[in-house]
This record gives sequence, C-alpha cells and structure tokens, in this order.
Amino acid sequence: MITPRSGLTARLVTETRKNTAKFFTETRQISWVLMIVTLLWGAYAYVAMPKRKDPEVKVRKALAVCTWPGASAEEVEQQVTRKIEEKMAQNSRVETIESISRSNVSVVYLSVDEQVDDIGKEFDDVRLKLDSIRDLPEGAGPIEFIKDFGDTAALMLTVASPKVNDLVIRSRAQEVERAITAARARAPSDDRASLVIVIPPNVNESRALWARDELARHFRNDAAAGTGIEPLIGEEFIGVDLPGSLDDKAILAGAQNFVEERLQSTSFQIDIWQPAVIRKTNETFKRLQSAAGDRYSYRELDDFTDLIMRTMQTVPLVSKVTRSGLLKETIFIEYSQERLASYGIEPARLGQLLRSRNVTLPGGQIEVEGKNLGINPSGEFKNEKEIGDVLVTTSATGVPVYLRDIVDITRGYENPPRYLNNYIRRDGDGQWQRSRAITLAVQMRSGEQIAQFGKDIDAALASLKNILPNDLIMARTSDQPKQVEENIGLFTNSLLEAIVLVVLVAFVGFREWRAATLVALSIPLTLAMTFGMMHLLGIDLQQVSISSLILALGLLVDDPVVASDAIKREMANGRPPIVAAWLGPSKLAQAIMYATITNIVAYLPLLLVSGSIGTFIYSLPVVITCSLVASRLVSMSFIPFLAYYLLRPSKKRELTVEEMRHRGFSGLYYRVGLWSLNHRWKVLGASIVFLLLGGLLVTQLRTEFFPKDLSYLSYLNVWLPEDAPLSATNEVAVRAESVIRKVTEEYGREHPGKDGKPKDVLESLTTFVGGGGPRFWFSVAPEHRQLKYAQVIIRVKDKRDTNHLVASMQNALSAEVPGARIDVRQLETSRAIDSPVEVRISGQDIPTLRALADEVKSIFRTIPEADRIRDDWGAESFVANLEVESDKANLAGISNLDVAASSAVGMSGFEVTSLRESDQQIPIVVRLRVEERARLSDIQNLYVYALQSTAKVPLRQISGIDYQLQTEKIRRRNQFRTITVACFPIPGVLPSQVYAKARERLEKFELNLPPGYRMGTGGEREQRLKGFRELALVMVVSIVAIFLALVIQFKHAIKPLLVFSAIPFGMVGAFAALVVMDTPFGFMAFLGIASLIGVIVSHVIVLFDFVEEKHEEGEPLREALLDAGIARLRPVMITVGATIFGLIPLARNGGPLWEALCYAQIGGLLLANYVTKLLVPSLYAIFVLDLKLIKWHGREPKLTAPLSTKPLTTRPLS
Repeated sequence: MITPRSGLTARLVTETRKNTAKFFTETRQISWVLMIVTLLWGAYAYVAMPKRKDPEVKVRKALAVCTWPGASAEEVEQQVTRKIEEKMAQNSRVETIESISRSNVSVVYLSVDEQVDDIGKEFDDVRLKLDSIRDLPEGAGPIEFIKDFGDTAALMLTVASPKVNDLVIRSRAQEVERAITAARARAPSDDRASLVIVIPPNVNESRALWARDELARHFRNDAAAGTGIEPLIGEEFIGVDLPGSLDDKAILAGAQNFVEERLQSTSFQIDIWQPAVIRKTNETFKRLQSAAGDRYSYRELDDFTDLIMRTMQTVPLVSKVTRSGLLKETIFIEYSQERLASYGIEPARLGQLLRSRNVTLPGGQIEVEGKNLGINPSGEFKNEKEIGDVLVTTSATGVPVYLRDIVDITRGYENPPRYLNNYIRRDGDGQWQRSRAITLAVQMRSGEQIAQFGKDIDAALASLKNILPNDLIMARTSDQPKQVEENIGLFTNSLLEAIVLVVLVAFVGFREWRAATLVALSIPLTLAMTFGMMHLLGIDLQQVSISSLILALGLLVDDPVVASDAIKREMANGRPPIVAAWLGPSKLAQAIMYATITNIVAYLPLLLVSGSIGTFIYSLPVVITCSLVASRLVSMSFIPFLAYYLLRPSKKRELTVEEMRHRGFSGLYYRVGLWSLNHRWKVLGASIVFLLLGGLLVTQLRTEFFPKDLSYLSYLNVWLPEDAPLSATNEVAVRAESVIRKVTEEYGREHPGKDGKPKDVLESLTTFVGGGGPRFWFSVAPEHRQLKYAQVIIRVKDKRDTNHLVASMQNALSAEVPGARIDVRQLETSRAIDSPVEVRISGQDIPTLRALADEVKSIFRTIPEADRIRDDWGAESFVANLEVESDKANLAGISNLDVAASSAVGMSGFEVTSLRESDQQIPIVVRLRVEERARLSDIQNLYVYALQSTAKVPLRQISGIDYQLQTEKIRRRNQFRTITVACFPIPGVLPSQVYAKARERLEKFELNLPPGYRMGTGGEREQRLKGFRELALVMVVSIVAIFLALVIQFKHAIKPLLVFSAIPFGMVGAFAALVVMDTPFGFMAFLGIASLIGVIVSHVIVLFDFVEEKHEEGEPLREALLDAGIARLRPVMITVGATIFGLIPLARNGGPLWEALCYAQIGGLLLANYVTKLLVPSLYAIFVLDLKLIKWHGREPKLTAPLSTKPLTTRPLS
C-alpha cells in the first residue's frame, strides 16, 4: 500500500517537470495507441502461452534393471546390485540410490540432486558408467538403463475388446445343447448339471481332449460329485455332465481346483471363456452369454493398437507413444519325456533340428549373364504346419517320424502371461464387463499447446474411424487436454469472479462510480501487460500461474487505488483535471517504487525453493513480480491518462481532517486510537499477551505437507507375497474390482442425483497386472514388472466424489480381500510418497534388520490411528533347492550345469527359434506337457540330459530337494541394506498425528540400536521438514531484503523494526483462520504466511509515509499518528477488502491445494489491518516519547504548503 508524501519531497514536484504520467496525460493520441497495443499484446500472449493443468515438473528418477536367471536374492545383491550402485555413486550429482534385489533380477533406482538443471546429462553419464561394468557373473546382464522413467503421458488411450456377439454365442449354445442332450440321454436321472468351458479354435485337439478327460476324472475322484459323470463331446468346448446334487458354487469350485492341481495355474488359458454351469438346456444361451469371452484376440488388439500408434506418431505435437498390455503370440512345442525317450531323442535335439531347418541366412550370390543373382535358401518356416513337418528320425521299420508325431504343437500366447491389461466398464445394457485391453501412453512435446494437441489427436483418431471395427472400445483413461480445459476454465472463472468482487469493493470504498470504473479499467490493462511479460519469460498457463494472478489482484489494484485517491485529492485542492491527473501520481513516484520493491522482495525469494516443489511453485513469484511491475507501470501511465477522461472534482466539499476526527467510522477510529496512545503501555502489554495466546494456536494445528489433488482419478496398489504367480495376482485384482463397484454403487444410493435416482458414480476401472501402467500423473511412479503386483486406476464421473470414496473403498478392500496388501491412493500434488509414515532401519545382518523392524511395527500397533502396518521386505518365501549329490552325478556323467539346464527346459521351457509373420517375430518354445510339470513332485521325475554326452538319468537318482524359507527381496538405500516400516493413518487422521504419538518411543528405540545400525524417517515427514526448512530460509531472506529496502527508504535503522511489529499478528491471524476452517498447516499455508509479510509491511509503510509527511509539516506526534490513520483509512480498507474478497473465489474453487494459502492470507490480513491502525501508532509513540529511539520535533515546515490552512495543535501527548 502506498501513500502520497505531500511534504517536502512532494512540494519539489513542479508542473514543468517531465515524467511518465505527464507524458501520457498530455500526448493522449500516443496513449490511446499504446493502450490498444498493450491490450492486443496481452490477448496474443494469452492465446499463445502453453496451457497445462499443472506446472511441468521434471521427474529426477531413472532405473537400471539387470537379470541373472537362477540366482537367489542375496547372490543378486552381492554380485550385481552392489556393482551397479558403486558405479552410480561415482556421479556426484546422484542424491539417492535405492535398490531391490530379488531372485533372478536387480532393480536399482537413482534420484538426481534437486539443484541439477540438466538431468539428461547426468543420466547419460550414469549410463556410460554402467556400460563400463565388465565383471558381472556369467549369465547376468545386460544392464538396461531406463532414463525416460519419468515421462508423463498427456493422454492414456485404452483400447479394449467387446464381448463376442450374440450370433457367435448362439452358435456355440446350439452345439452345447446337442452335446448335453446326448449325454443326459445316457444319465440315470433327469436332475443334472453340466459344466461347460468354451475354448478357442486354435487349441490343439488332442490337448483339448486330454483336458476334457482329466476334468471328468477330477470330478470322478471327488466323492461329493457322486457317480454318473459323463464327458461332453463337441467342437470348441469341453465339459462334463454331473449329477444335479452339486450346487453351482461347488461345481465352479471343482473346476477351479482342477485348474490349480492339473494345469498349474489359477485360471484357464487366456482365450478360454469363463466356466458356465447349465442345468436346463433352454438356459444355455443365457448362461454362455454371461460367461462369454472377448471378441478380439490379443493379436488383433496388437494390430489395432499398432495402427493407432503409427497414426498418432504422425501428429507433430506427439513426442512418443508406448503400449502396455501386449501379449505376444507364442508357438509351444510340448513333449512327453517317455515318448521322446522311446525314440532316443533328448529335448535339446528338438532345438537343433528346428534351428537348422528354419534358415534365414543368405545363400550367397552368383554372376549370370552380367547380373548378380542372389541365392536364398527356402528353409524358413512359413506357418506352424511346416514346423510339424520337420523330419525328426525314422522308426525301426524305416518309417519317417515327423515332429507332429511325437509332440503337440499349439499356437497361443505367452503362457503363463507376465503382464496383463484389462478395462472394466458398463456395456449398453448397464452391465459391468471386464475386457482384455492394450493401453497407449501418448506424450506431448514440451512447451506445446495441450488444447491443440487434443484436437490433433481427435483428428488422428477420426481418420481411423472407417478402418477400425465399429465396436472396438477406445476409452481415454487419463485425458490431460480435457483436464486442462476444465481447470483453466475453473481458474479463469475464479479470476473473473475475483475481478468483479474487487471492483465492487472499490465502488463501495470510493462511494462513486467514476473512481471505481478507473480501478476496474486498470485490471485488464495490468493483466494484459502481465500476460505479455509471462509469455516473454516462458511461463505457461496452469493452475499455479492463474492462482498467482488471483493472489496478486489485491496488490495490483493497490497502485491504481492510491493513484486514483491522489488524483481526487489534487482535484479537491483546486487543480485542473489535466494537471491533477499527472500531478497526483507523480507525487507518489518514490513511494510507489519502494512499496513495489517491498512486495517483490517478499515473493521473489520463493525462487530459492529447490527441487520439484520449487519447479511447481516457480511461476508464483515470477507472475506476482510481473503483475507488480505491470501495476506500477499502469499506475504511472494509463491511470493518469484515463483519469483525465473519467475523474471529476467532487461536487460535495471534502471533509477536513478536523471534521473527520468527529464523524462516522473515522471518528470512532480517532477516539479508540487516542485512547490507545494515552494507554500505550497497556496496549503493548495486552498485545504481547494476545501474541502468547495466539501462539498456543500452533499446538492446535494439524500439519500436512501437501494436500491431495482434486481429481477424477485415484488408484489401487495391490501387493501379494513375493512368490505369488500372476494368475493369483489377477484373481485378487478381479476381487478388488468387484469390491470397488459395490462400494461406489452403495455410495451412489446414499447420495442420489437431482432426480432422486441413485447416482452413477464409477465410470471405469483400468487394471494392470504384473506391473504398473504408464505414468499418468507426475507423482505416480510406475512399478517395474513383477508378477505379485497389480495397479487399478479408478475413474469417477464427479471428481468431488473421489475424496469421499477413498476411505470407504479402503475399509471394504481390507475387510473383503484377504491375503493381499491393498492401498487406495489419491493423486499427490507434490512429490511421490510411497507411504505417509515411514521409519527406515539400515544395517547389514538380515535377521537383525527383520527383528528391529518387528519392534518398530509393534510400536505402531499400539497406536489406534495407525493402520496397514508393514515392512517393505515382506515375509520369507518357501523355495525348493535342488541339492545335487556330486559323486552320483559325476558317475552318471552329469554336471550341475546339466541339472540346471534340464530343469529350466522342462519346467519353464526355452525358446529355440522363431516364426516370422509380417512384422511379428513369434517365438517357438519347447517345454514339457503340463501333466508332467503340474505338481512339485514332477520335478523328481525329470530326466537330466548331459550337454557333452549322451548320458541321461532321472533327477531323483542324483539329487534331493531341500525345502526352506529364505528372503526373496532385499532392499538397499544409499548402498546399505535398509528395511522400511510403513503405515497409513486411519481416515480423518494425518500422518503427522500418527508420527507424533510414536515419536517418543521411536526416539528411545533409536538410542538402543545395536552398533552399525541407524534409524531414519521418510514419508510425508521427511518431505515436510525439508520443505519447511527451505521456506524458513525464504522467509529470512525476504525479511532481510525488506529491512534493507526500508532502511534505504526511511534512512533510519529503528523505524523498519516498527514496521515489522505487525508481522507476528498477521501470523497469529493466519493460524487462527486455519484452526477455524479446520485446515492443516502445510507447505501452501507456510507459503501464504511467508508472502503475507510483504503485504503487511506495505500497509504499515502507508501509515509511516503519511506520519513523516505530517512530521515535515510540523504537526505534533499525536495528530500526525491519528491523522495518518484517518487519511489512509479508505485506501487501506479498499486494498485489504479487495485482497480478501479476491481470494474467496480461489478458496472456494481452487481445491485443497489453495485453501490453506487463502485462509492464511485472509486471516492474517484481517488481524494485521487492525494492528496497523492501533498497535503500530502506539509502538511509534513509545519509541519516540518513552524510549527516545526516534526523534520527533514539532516545528514549522520548511516550505509553506498551500494545501491546508488548519492551525497546528501543540497540546503535548501524555
């Protein structure tokens, strides 16, 4: 807030002095042109600025992955992980290194220091260092370094298959009905139930028959199933007809047991329909319809998404497109050990035969009649039939034996799969359907227009409309163009609301339309100039930059309000409008400059905040600085110019100061202020007591680093034990999806829509099993591929429902999905936090680390507010170790390498060659038949073949199996083994409250740690403390900078301390507002208080500036202090009111991120305004009259001022 200095300095301003305000007032044609150019510049900048939902925050993480098949977690840690960590640590800009060592694989994450700008350069340096590793153990590697781990998708497009159509289902139903009728004709009774499983046509017929017979045998062995079990005979399905005494649940449970026991899985093959139980043949179609599979195969989805991907890559604004959920085709050659042995063939021989037949090498060239003629051997496989035609050997009678005669050749997909993507949505009938899917992550080039990106993507997809099937599902799981459009619209509306409120405040304050109109016109001019400067500085339009404009509204109308007030005063003093229009602002030139500097240095130190948070709020100090500079320029140029046309001398006589002392609100202020001056020590004492009581409010505040984002999206993290297969993870994910649907439907019934009907809450679920999906939010780091993990992305139709649903979903999932660790997570507005409350323990010995972690978990279990307590190593896993007896093996001509190779070939299979089709490379995998590898005991029956001889022997003759528990996951942090105990607060409780209750016991625990072990904290607390330290530094820098500016302005070292006296009261007001609004104190509230300092100081400067003016005119201290408050009452009230009312739309519409900042500033300004008017004058009097630290001499002014004829009062101040 600025005030005129009409004393000695102001009187030196003459009408002949050249200045900006005078130029704009006198050369009005130029002023019109410049004003129009400014508005056009701002409009262009607004349109041209890139628009985003949030600021672009660089993710500073990368990861390295290295496989070592057959190695235990501890072997991987010692031989692979440590070597990778040592190389990464050689880069001095790497801040943290975190690793996970599992059986067969090492995953190492690195984070680059927050101060590094060129992250790519450091990643390239790390890659070079990793490439120099040459001493990895045999079989390990290569090291895959992924530096684009942090790229966030601007659009996630999920392409899913619909269910098969009714025509196909009806055809299958007719075939099934005939088979059921034929089977029941032989049944002893009419009460029957049939289990039917529809299979795809590509399943090998012999394998289908085997599965059918095994299924029948499985039920015959079940005593509860009874007798009279008949297999169903038909094409493209298998089944059994059972006695009707079994209910549907028991029959389906029997089918599931068959899958687990005989197929070594928890689900049927990927293309097989769900099992259906049919009791009445006329229900066949309905039952098959509910069990129907997807219409399009993974190969077809692969082709569809490949076309979409290539089309999107032609869009200039697209930088990269990736696909998740691909399931590659595979050709399986499944053999029986006994059958191969009968022909004297070992499994490795099959691989040799296929590779030698599937030749892709050129046959050379010959010159014929002056031309080179290429010779291409014709041995390459064209289809799987040619694979079966490979000649293997001849029988004893000389009959050729082909590969198809001794093995089963099946074309399918990777089995078991390692990564799946599914999409769950309502179909046209309102029924939920779960479909196979592939998700495309589309990334936009940096600095481009997201709205144009969205339009270009729409056009690209529209061009494929006539190529892709009409029923193909294409859903935008995450849609930044839509989110940006919505958020920009929301914040722009908030800005417009704030402008309207500010203008209304100005109208009420000035009590006449001309001055209010002048203030209103200053806002678009200031915003236009601000937009232009933002565009020049490369600032994009997003929620932080728009919110900064809303925050700055009160500041940017400050100068125009004061300039308008000064012009009106000059007109009241008899100046002609053309002179008053420039003379009033000219008298303010120095004061405007210092006040602008004060406010700038209050915000600009926020640029010192480092890292992702500094990047997130970077635009806030820059935009506010631009708006302050623009406000100063407008107040010294366009305001005088427009005032010439708008402002007129008031027809009513302006009240003198003497009259204002006894009338209205100013009279009340004068009486209260006079009492305060006469009882200044009492006022000071009461103020100190008030501050102490206000300080107690801090103890009532809950602390939260950053609030959750208000979004349509939330997600689940689903974790199973370390040894869980993907089929088990998928089964848990399906159950979790069902729970989510149930919870959202219950919520919809409890919160009906405007029509009174249950609210449709859930839009879709997108599930990734076996690893995380693409990075759809900057703080959600995708989990690397692991069979025990699933991620479910939840999308609701109204983003305001997300916060209400999270607790209900978490409670239901914890209660209804046992055996898994499921966390419901909202999107963060700051850096990613794995768990809200974390305690890390580092050391060397694994049993000791586990024991210490158990102690920490026991501490948290005593806290009722702590929920889902766990550590990040998980329980030990059950493993089977083959203990080879070396003597027996050597006598049999078998080595340990032969044992490992034969075990891997038989149980997991091995790729021997590939079949090329178009752009596809389809692997050909040789493995044992499922019935010979379905049980753990089957490994003992495995034949071991020597690689260097013809020796073979059953595995049981040369080895035994040792079963034991071992750690399957070892985590390290900064090159030390580290186990992290984590927990979540219950709904309604913050992480800081949980940690506060555990703090005392944790400190005692830390003191008793064994030598070589240390404890640290992570989670929300770690980030909060770091962020608050940086903001405290920012506050100190801001205060020091403001102090120096005030010392230069006042040429006095004590007066700035009086200015600062109002700051603690502003802080107490901010704390009180947070307590009243039940809003946690976090980074944004801290930011609001830090930035509040400049606003408070500028308001106190107003008072002091007028006091100094009266001092130079020779007024006594009392009149100078109280008259200053009276004279500046209107401008201060207008600007404070404008700031507070301007913040209301942001607090209401800005979401959780901005609420705390707005409440802190509103509360701080309200209280600080009172302090500015009453306490600061009392303190000023104490420093002058009692402490004698400021000199005051009532005297005649050095220059006669014709502005007032009021006699000076010389009554002393008691």
